[in-house]
This record gives sequence, C-alpha cells and structure tokens, in this order.
Amino acid sequence: MYFVAKTVPKDDGTQRILYDTRKPLKTVLHRINEHFLRRVIYPDYLTGGVPGKDYTDSVKIHVHAESVIKEDISKFYPSVSFDVVYDIWSSFFSFSNEVAELLTMLTTRDGHLEQGAPTSGYLANLALWDIEAPLVAKLASIGVTRYSRHVDDITLSSPDHLSASRVDWVVRTVATALASKSLLVHPGKHEVMHAGRRAIEVLKLVGNTKPSLPSKERSRVRALVHTFCRRVEAGDSGEELERLLPRVRGQAYKVKRFHQRIGEQLVLQVDQAAKLLRDSPSDVGSR
Repeated sequence: MYFVAKTVPKDDGTQRILYDTRKPLKTVLHRINEHFLRRVIYPDYLTGGVPGKDYTDSVKIHVHAESVIKEDISKFYPSVSFDVVYDIWSSFFSFSNEVAELLTMLTTRDGHLEQGAPTSGYLANLALWDIEAPLVAKLASIGVTRYSRHVDDITLSSPDHLSASRVDWVVRTVATALASKSLLVHPGKHEVMHAGRRAIEVLKLVGNTKPSLPSKERSRVRALVHTFCRRVEAGDSGEELERLLPRVRGQAYKVKRFHQRIGEQLVLQVDQAAKLLRDSPSDVGSR
C-alpha cells in the first residue's frame, strides 16, 4: 500500500525518500486526517505541516533574538516508532487499545512513520505531545523564552546573550527530552548563533529583524534569472527553457515574498522572457 513517490536531494548529499499510499489505504488515511488529526489545536511553536502556517512563522518567533540554538532530530520520521504512534492514539486521543493498535498499523510502515504519507506530518507533530510543552516551560524558566519546531528542525532563542555553560545546559536538556522518545539530536547540525557576530539564520532565512533571504541566496536567484533571460534572448532550446520556466519564476516570487522591490524586478524580467519565449516558438532553438 506504501510506495516510493520520489526522492529529494538533501543538503548533505544524501537522498530523502518520500512515500505515498495507494487506495484504499490512501482514502482511509485522508479520513483519519479529516476526522482526527486536522481537528487538533496545535501549539504555536509547531509550524511544519500545520494548516495556515509555514516555515516563515518559525522564523518570526525568533526575530530580535540575541542568542539562537539550532538542533536537528536525526532521521526523524524513521525514528518515530510504532510505540510512539500507538501512544498518540491511545493516550493523546484516548482510544481503546484495540482501536489504537489498528490506527497505528494503518499509519505506520515497518514499525515507523514514513515521510510523505498523508497522516505522517500530523503524527510527527504529535510525536512529542507529552514532553514538548514541559520542555518549553523548563527552557523558559532559565531565559530561553522562544521555541519552535518545524518538523525535525528545533530552534531555541533568548532575547539575552546566553553563556557557553547555559547553552550547554540547554543542549543537554533538549537531547535528554528527545531521548525519552528514542530520538537523537543530529550532531552535525547543532549550531549556536549570537546577534552582532553574524546574521541569525533560521530555516535558511535571516531573522535578525524580520524574516528575509540571506544576501547569498538573493544573489543566486538574481544570477539564475539573468542566465535564464540571456538564454531566451540567445535562442536556446525552447523546450528546455519551457521546463525551466516554472522553477525560475518560483524562485523570483520567493525573493518577492521577502524583498518586494527586488523581487518585483526579477518577476518582471522572468515575465518578459516568458512572453518572448511564447511569441517566438519557431525562432527559439533554431538560431
């Protein structure tokens, strides 16, 4: 019933495998979402896969922070086990043991969550349902007053500078909480940032004063748009350029979302190139 829908390259060079489901299981899982998982009122600190939210909401939580700590849950979806999902259905939703076991069997594969399945995003948000709020309160008690989790990316911040010893305590506290669910912190993705020393980046956005794209990312998109437009003007393969157009346009709109003036210029350039591509089908690719 589960099958590999696609693979997506990750920043570390490995591949992220995304699954989907076939009918009738897919229909059942969508009904589980409709009747149970979408009706949950998720805490504000959860921003991934929550209706009406996206990664920018996570960044907004940490605007004007003096110190930021970023952690990543290693192999998150495969590490959310059958037992953790069963506990969600039996303890969070208070279903009987029989119903909870059936729901767990429907929403897991080979004893764990699979990323991409209809119910997996919601269940991933609920995986820490009984430990996350106490963790947030514990961190707030020592000055780490802002917390967000975007799927497997945990960000913590303070309006005050955190000493090295305080950072170490926070890191150990988070790791201990995750370990209670048999989850591990990815050692290679731990990062500490202090305002004034460098730009505060959360989920690949700069969050010092408001969510924005790093200057390197803006430059990359400008170069992408420039190259695309030059290729259209030079009469490169129309078929290839048509395939590239949605991606280039999407990148231009991404810049516009955070930097309106610059983004509008990029969108205009892409639109003009797209018009040239449409109006000169016989010329493009034949010069």
